[in-house]
Amino acid sequence: MELASQLLKGDYLITEETGELLLLLAIAITVILFVALPALAFIYSMLFARIHQSSDQKKLLARESYTMQKLGKDNLVTLSKPFPEREINSTGLVMSNITVAPSWWQLFLGSIRSIFGGNIVSYDKMLAFGRSEVMQRLREQAIAEGWDEVVNVRVETSMVMNKIKGGKQNKMGTLEFLAYGTGIR
Repeated sequence: MELASQLLKGDYLITEETGELLLLLAIAITVILFVALPALAFIYSMLFARIHQSSDQKKLLARESYTMQKLGKDNLVTLSKPFPEREINSTGLVMSNITVAPSWWQLFLGSIRSIFGGNIVSYDKMLAFGRSEVMQRLREQAIAEGWDEVVNVRVETSMVMNKIKGGKQNKMGTLEFLAYGTGIR
């Protein structure tokens, strides 16, 4: 109670020892926030990003397999018109999107690889997953909305986070995949 009343009155003075402890605490918090946590996040990304992405890929393949078995065919078609003998009762827009980004480890490997040129495999995996995932989501969206098929399917890709660093565009942002087509029944 005495300390609280001194604080309220403003009579409490910070001693030299307390000031040094507060300074050390501030330095420790700064080091933890700006050095240790990013380093730990990078190491975590290096160790577990591949496991996480492999798990996502296996789940996607299982969903694709289930959809193909359920329908007996792929309900997405890139043709702009269905087969002539097909009678169409209704049509509508069907679309799906996903945003994907490389892990810090993939960014690091991609940056190293871009120095020497050539195929950047870590980015290829991310892009292939994004395209496959958005197509599967489009299939599932079409089924949920009751469409028999989706014709004239298109996939577009765009940068979502294009950060500016030193007046230059950052090539390592988040990508959005948008798949759309015309649902028919």
